[in-house]
Order: sequence, then C-alpha cells, then structure tokens
Amino acid sequence: MRVIAVCLLLCVCLPVKAIESTVIINNGVEKRQFSRTDIRNIFSARTQYWSDGAKITVYVLDAQTEAHKDFCREMLKMFPYQLERMWNQITYSGQGERPQTVATEAELIEAVKNTPGAIGYAYHTSALENVREVAIP
Repeated sequence: MRVIAVCLLLCVCLPVKAIESTVIINNGVEKRQFSRTDIRNIFSARTQYWSDGAKITVYVLDAQTEAHKDFCREMLKMFPYQLERMWNQITYSGQGERPQTVATEAELIEAVKNTPGAIGYAYHTSALENVREVAIP
C-alpha cells in the first residue's frame, strides 16, 4: 500500500511534458526539408527570405502564452526573452521586422494558410487544413 502511495505521489509531482509543437508553412513554400537550425534562424529573423527570394512572414502566439514559451524552449532551444531580444535588435537596427503576433492558434493557422511564404507553429495538428507540416529531423 505504501509503495502505491509513493508511486502516485511521484506521478503527481513529476513535471508533465507539454504537447509537442509542429512547425507549419504555407502550401506555396517550395522548401521541403528544414533543420532545427533553419527553423531557429527563421523564427529569430536571421533568415528573412526563402531560397526563391520570397519574403518569409513569421506568425507567433503572444509571448506570454504557455504555447509560445513551450515552442521557444522545445523547438528553438531558447527562452522567450532571448527571442524577444533578437527581434528587438533586428527591428531597431532597421534590418527586418518582428513576427506577426496573433491571439489564438486558430488565427495563426488561418494566417499561415492565407499568407504566401508564411510560417508558424501549431499544437493541434488535427485542425490543419491547407497548410503543410514541416518535418524536422
């Protein structure tokens, strides 16, 4: 009985891993393969154009949402404040633009679907229509 109680206590106390995010792109984007470095460079605004010269439009959720924090930590391997600093540096130096922030995941998916060259992330992949999931090795 004591062993069961200890096991239950451990299960309750252990952190739960967040649902894994999926990077999504507009169907018109030609590129098929992305490395984690490619994704990090795109979301940090270091890479602003696709290989065909088309402008990349990045969509993200608000920085205060758990989904955005998880995406930064799990996919980009950085903290949200680090990403924010990169965006500020690029924006204030005139070298680029900040990503477009949307309120909900549904809005993000819709924006990626309707914007040529767009990229974003999603957690509920069953809701994805007319956008492509990116395979990242």
